[in-house]
Amino acid sequence: MTPRKILWIALRTAAGLCAVFVTLRGLRGAYGMEFRTDTLVSLLYCALPAASFLVFLFPKAPKSKIALHIFIAIGYWGSFSFLNWRTCAELGYCSTVASTILMTLSTKPVMAAFAIIVFSIAAYRLHPNRLSANQL
Repeated sequence: MTPRKILWIALRTAAGLCAVFVTLRGLRGAYGMEFRTDTLVSLLYCALPAASFLVFLFPKAPKSKIALHIFIAIGYWGSFSFLNWRTCAELGYCSTVASTILMTLSTKPVMAAFAIIVFSIAAYRLHPNRLSANQL
């Protein structure tokens, strides 16, 4: 086993663990969610992260898998930011929309959703079955 293959396995494992974490957070978020107000945003907030592990497991083409993870991460970040803004606006402790969006980006589940993308791209670039170095 080469060091490149070991690193590839480590990156895929890290991406898988992040996908499990994001999926569990999505399922946990659905438990107490109020779906009557902002139904679409609430559904996206729960469904996108819940699909993360399925996207990690099933698509075989790495480029489509990465594209789906990008869609999930951005959609999750957007829906999470909208729900955070709604909550802090109702309670009156928001400063700006931009600060709420950046604060949401620094939460663990959103960071894990973007970490899946980083780990998947790195693993794709190091894939042991790639033909030559000039395909990188």
